[in-house]
Amino acid sequence: MASLGMRPLLRCLHPARLTPNHCAPYHAQQQQSSSMTQQQQQPVQQTRALYTAQSLGMDKFVEQRERVKAQFGPDKERFMARIREYFRPIPAEIEKEGTAGSSSGAAACDSGAVSTANSSGSNAMVFTEDLKNVVSLCESDDDIDLCVRMMRRFNEQTKSLRFGTFVFGPVAIRLLYVLDKPDLAIQVLKDPQLAGFFDQFSSYQIAMDLLYKKGRYDDVLDLYQHMRQQQLHGTRFPRDCVVLVLGACYQISTKESYEFALKLIREARQSGALVLRKGLTFTAALALNMNEPKLAMELLALTAQINYITVRNLRLIALSHLDRYEDIFLVLRSIIHQYHHLRQGDSEICQDTLDRIHKNLEKKGDTERLQLFSQLQRALKEGNHLSTSTIDELLNRPMQQKSRDTNPPLAMFRERMCLSPVDIRRCIVVASTIRLLKSDWKNS
Repeated sequence: MASLGMRPLLRCLHPARLTPNHCAPYHAQQQQSSSMTQQQQQPVQQTRALYTAQSLGMDKFVEQRERVKAQFGPDKERFMARIREYFRPIPAEIEKEGTAGSSSGAAACDSGAVSTANSSGSNAMVFTEDLKNVVSLCESDDDIDLCVRMMRRFNEQTKSLRFGTFVFGPVAIRLLYVLDKPDLAIQVLKDPQLAGFFDQFSSYQIAMDLLYKKGRYDDVLDLYQHMRQQQLHGTRFPRDCVVLVLGACYQISTKESYEFALKLIREARQSGALVLRKGLTFTAALALNMNEPKLAMELLALTAQINYITVRNLRLIALSHLDRYEDIFLVLRSIIHQYHHLRQGDSEICQDTLDRIHKNLEKKGDTERLQLFSQLQRALKEGNHLSTSTIDELLNRPMQQKSRDTNPPLAMFRERMCLSPVDIRRCIVVASTIRLLKSDWKNS
């Protein structure tokens, strides 16, 4: 992310971010990071994941874990003991005098922290099925440490292989997601011994969603910076990761995070990358918080779905800040009188949207427009067009990724197969009618 020139900004936003050279125990790191995060950041609302479990593949991963546990049954401990014997860790050597204190004890991190000792304790071959089973059976911190040592060894031995291997990156991060290990997720993604192991956007997306869920928005930005430096697949703006970054900027809600979000969107569009509607609405809401309604309108204009409920509500607030009340009344009238043309939910207006418009009208002291607005409010309520959710709740509603069919001809074939069956009797009637018309025409 060097091209963004945001190093000073990231230092400002990340006073307590975790680095691989921290030597404090894992729980001490977690407590320190959590306390610093609470001091430095004030989330807009209660935190939650930005993507659903299904979109991250968590549901199938948990099912697979339960299936493997059931298959092993009472033999689980015997299997894990055998694997531990094969991959005993090498005791970390004590650092020599003169080594900087900040990096002297990284290998001594316990209670879930990964040892930085060089690979596993033996040159034993890591088989794909064994690593799959260990990932499914992992429960304790010792199990996680064993799993990471096996991943390092597996990564080392597969570098020379020319044929494809099982992609463990997203699976490993899902494990850390399930076991609630955000610090460890950051550490393994930045581990030089695992270089190439996590070369998938989904690995970073899952880790960033975990950090977002924990309210660690500064670490979301930091991890995104690290991902961009890897130049994965020649893409700097993966859609889902960009949404998480823009959501983190909205939650941080500072001038620096606002400038960061604007610059990210500008560079993404200049490179031809698509910024999803979710990310645009996050940034538009942040622009409104920064009292820049014109920029909010410009951001909302980048999405074609102007009738989407979040876009519509943010646009109404921006119009009220610009004193364009005639446009607001036009939109509200269209909802009241033409709601049947809209999908369920898109015709709804949030109560806090109406409250903000009413507040701006009161500041202007325009009694005539206030009276008209009150009438429209009553009509919206009578027509059941008021949403029970706030704008912030709509923004933070978890996303469900849509499956992308990479085979258009196959998709077209499926669409044809889904069409209603043809009524053969109608075809016979139509064909006979055509024959009669032809015969009449010839006779004439």
